[in-house]
Amino acid sequence: MILYTSMPHELVFPTEAAEYSKQAMVTHNGIPLLVEMEGSRECTVIRVMSSDPAHFMDEKYTPGTKITLA
Repeated sequence: MILYTSMPHELVFPTEAAEYSKQAMVTHNGIPLLVEMEGSRECTVIRVMSSDPAHFMDEKYTPGTKITLA
């Protein structure tokens, strides 16, 4: 089947609720982050939740970066 639509892929095929259960809000070095947990301490940054512009400029916390929680 071919579906021709101008709607975004996320609206036509929504993400399963189980994918959101892997996400968590954490504070790492004073920066609030939305991360996807991959193990007990390892995670991947999804989004920087801070309002400080300097936190967005820090390359250590760009989306997709893997970090280890203390």
